[in-house]
Amino acid sequence: MTGIFALDGKVALVTGASRGLGRAMALALARCGAHVVVNGRNPAGIAETCAAIATEGGAATPMGFDTTDTPAANAAVDRIEAELGHLDILVNNAGYGNGRTGSETSDAEWDEIINVDLNACFRLARRASVGMIRRRWGRIINISSINAHIAREANANYCAAKAGLEGMTRALAVEWGVHGVTVNAIAPGYMMTPDNLDTPLRADPMHRARFAERTALRRWGEADELDGAVVFLAGNASAYCTGHVLIVDGGMSVKI
Repeated sequence: MTGIFALDGKVALVTGASRGLGRAMALALARCGAHVVVNGRNPAGIAETCAAIATEGGAATPMGFDTTDTPAANAAVDRIEAELGHLDILVNNAGYGNGRTGSETSDAEWDEIINVDLNACFRLARRASVGMIRRRWGRIINISSINAHIAREANANYCAAKAGLEGMTRALAVEWGVHGVTVNAIAPGYMMTPDNLDTPLRADPMHRARFAERTALRRWGEADELDGAVVFLAGNASAYCTGHVLIVDGGMSVKI
């Protein structure tokens, strides 16, 4: 591939890429020429993503580890640097919510989501930045959520974690920009992927209709509708863009 969206010769690590949005973004980066390191905690899912990339003629390396396991995450970055020569793009996608209200959530449940959705992203970005700063080129892309901006019930810890992730994005952008490393975020709206149709929110037709009505486009997003955003932020097309949160929500955040 040629042009400002080309990623030939780049190595990208996508966390939580064994399914859903992570798999779609991994495929998008591979289509543009990146060698994608596919992370997750489900070996079968990782293998499926790698196979999908290979089927399309792309290059992928499976690398399973829990992003909250700091020694394992650090070792993974070291392995990428040693075996593939460099890590150029980090997509901090792994994360989830537990649907607990602020009133009922325990300290342990609160800490769990903050650890997965915020702390692990910081630690992985910190480790990945070492080589990026040394080479004076890097792209860190944090996957936030529209819930960093607007809230719904039973989501306090997730909203807090994602808002923190966006604050962290801005702070690291300021710190690392002088070294040629950009740090940006994508804030998806409510997305419909094949593997999350059984979650309570998406499985209920009334909920699905209510959230679709809340968007300007009157529908949920599809899994591949973050592809353009992640490719843009991963390469030279976004060379002068850092500290930015790109909202991809079908217009939910602007609709009254």
